[in-house]
Amino acid sequence: MLIIFDVDGTLLGGETADWGSFDSALKTVLGFDHTPGFFSALHDVTAESIAEAAILATGRRLDDGLVREIREAYLGNLQEAHRSSAAAFTARRNVSALLRHLASLGGVTVAVATGDWRPTISFKLRCAGVEVSHLPMATASDARRRAEIIALAATRAGRNLSDAIYVGDGAWDLRACRDLGIPFIGTGSRTEKLVELGAEHICEDLEPEPFVRLARRFADVRRTSKNAGAVSRS
Repeated sequence: MLIIFDVDGTLLGGETADWGSFDSALKTVLGFDHTPGFFSALHDVTAESIAEAAILATGRRLDDGLVREIREAYLGNLQEAHRSSAAAFTARRNVSALLRHLASLGGVTVAVATGDWRPTISFKLRCAGVEVSHLPMATASDARRRAEIIALAATRAGRNLSDAIYVGDGAWDLRACRDLGIPFIGTGSRTEKLVELGAEHICEDLEPEPFVRLARRFADVRRTSKNAGAVSRS
């Protein structure tokens, strides 16, 4: 079984400071203020796709180094937010216990797939004291689309995507899982929105035992399906 985690809003809190830092970077570099309809028009909500959409919305060219400038401004804003408050970026409840528990289980591989860039997500993880540097990871520094990022995380984990379960907190996470045809476990502060969008499996607080029971149900269903398929072909 391969369990792939999103980071922002899933492993980490601090979303207010995070989004504020990103929005400020767009304003500083591009003079861009997004409207409510800006995000709804994006199929993929990753740092790379947001930055590119904002650049195009201001009539700029994508090959002018502006994505790099946005990324650097964003990192600087995150660093300032952390200097202002050491609690700006913290681990969500039960995250450390869950990661330790999963590491103790046989047959379970854990990976990370985030829509943030590697430098900025690495900074937030360090601030929160969440150690994932030993885990396979894919980020928006590797691919623009979230589905591609998740698939790459599976590849780096040496596991088939058909073995994967993705854990996330956003509508874009659910959408990517549907695109890939893999199970989704919703968590975070917006689970009611995920349920409205059709998410069937929620583990809001990531308590280790309930989470593992839910994940094993997916594995059992897959195993039963594979066995049934083998019988039908025999």
